[in-house]
Amino acid sequence: MLQISPKMLPRLGELEKDLLLRRSRAEAESWLGEIEGIDMTLAFLRTRQRPHG
Repeated sequence: MLQISPKMLPRLGELEKDLLLRRSRAEAESWLGEIEGIDMTLAFLRTRQRPHG
């Protein structure tokens, strides 16, 4: 299982913010394939942000 260092959590937040901006642009441009890919990446990123225990 991939372990994320607590030091990396702020960076993951930055990545999420960037992906959300890219998703908004993709929606505005009707880039459906891009939206799907971004959604998959966001879902994975969000699972990495949660503490495991």
